[in-house]
Amino acid sequence: MVYDPNDPSLSGSDYYNFHQSTNETGNFNITTFSFFQSLRDAKPSVESVLFDEFKLVRFDLAKELAQGNNNSLGLQTVNTTSGSISYIDGYSINQQDVLIGAFYQTYTGNKIKNYSTRNIFPSIPMPNWTVSWDGLGKLKGMQKTFRSITIRHGYRSTYNVSGYSNNLLFSNGGSQITRSPVADPITGNSNFNPYYTINAVTITEGFAPLIKFDLQFQKPGWQANAEMKRDKTISLNITGPQIIESKGQEYIVGLGYRYPNLTMKKITIGGKPLKSDLTLKVDFSYRKNLSIIRRIADDISVPTGGTNIITLRSSADYLLTPNINLRLYLDWIRTKPQTSASFPTSNTSGGFSLRINFQ
Repeated sequence: MVYDPNDPSLSGSDYYNFHQSTNETGNFNITTFSFFQSLRDAKPSVESVLFDEFKLVRFDLAKELAQGNNNSLGLQTVNTTSGSISYIDGYSINQQDVLIGAFYQTYTGNKIKNYSTRNIFPSIPMPNWTVSWDGLGKLKGMQKTFRSITIRHGYRSTYNVSGYSNNLLFSNGGSQITRSPVADPITGNSNFNPYYTINAVTITEGFAPLIKFDLQFQKPGWQANAEMKRDKTISLNITGPQIIESKGQEYIVGLGYRYPNLTMKKITIGGKPLKSDLTLKVDFSYRKNLSIIRRIADDISVPTGGTNIITLRSSADYLLTPNINLRLYLDWIRTKPQTSASFPTSNTSGGFSLRINFQ
C-alpha cells in the first residue's frame, strides 16, 4: 500500500494504491568522530551538557527541514490560555527526522550533509585510530631507570541505524506531504510522515585505551603498566522518545617480574630438572559504570543502574617444556552497586591451566 495524492486515478481509494508496494529494509553502520563532544561530557554523572544542547538543537533542525519542504508552512504561532506558542508546521521537536538530525549533530559535533527525510545517513566514514610512541624512554633522563617506555592510545566511534525500513505512508509523489493522523492537542500541529521508519540510532564510542604506559625497567625482570579506559554507548529511541546512556571508566595498574632460569630440582623430565623462566604478574583495576535514561518529552534524567568494580588479578606462568606452559592464577572481584536495585558481591576464583602448543 502506497499513498499518492498526486495520482488522480487513486481518488476512489482515497489516494491509496493497494497494488504497489516497494519494501526497503536494512541496517546502517559507519565510523564516525565524536572525540571532542565526548570530552565535553566526560564526567560520570547524571548531568549532561550534551543532552541540554540536544534539546535546543531540535528547534533549529525543525526549521531547516521545514525550509526544505514546500508543503510546510514554516514557523507558526498559536494563542492559548497560557500565552502564545511558536512551532514549526509539520515538524514538532519530537518528530523522527528532527530527533535523528539533532542527535547526530549534538553527539558527534558534525552535521549530515544535505540532511532531509530521504537523506538521514552520513556518507563519509571518519577515521578511528590506534597509536603508540616509544620516544620517551630514549631520553637521557629516563634511560637510567627505564629500558623502554611505550605510550599507547586508541579511539573508535561508530554510528549505527538498526532495522530501518521505508515508510509506506510516505507520499509516492516524491514530496513529503502526508501527515500523521495524530495532532498536537495544543497547537493542532500534525507531523509529516518520514521517509524511513526507524526505532533507534546508536553511537558507540571507546577510548581503548585513553592512555597507557608500558614500562620496562633497567633492573632485570621488572615491568609495569598503567592504563585508563573510557567507553560510552548512547542510544536514541524514537518511540518514547528517550536517550539511553551507558558509560564506563576504568583505571588499571599492573606490576610484573620475570625470574630467569628458575630450576625445579625435585621435578625432572628426561632425567633433567626443570629449568625455565617464571613470570609473575599482578593487576589491579577500578571500574565505574553508570546507566541513565533521559526522557525527552518531560525532560527527566533517571539513573537506572551503575556499579563500582574493584578487581585484583594475579598469575604465575612457568614453561614446563618448549610446548607446555603451566599457569597458576588467583582472582578477586568486588562489585558495589550505585543504586538500591542490587547488593554488593565479592567473588574469588583460582586454579591452574595447561597450554599445549602442537607443532
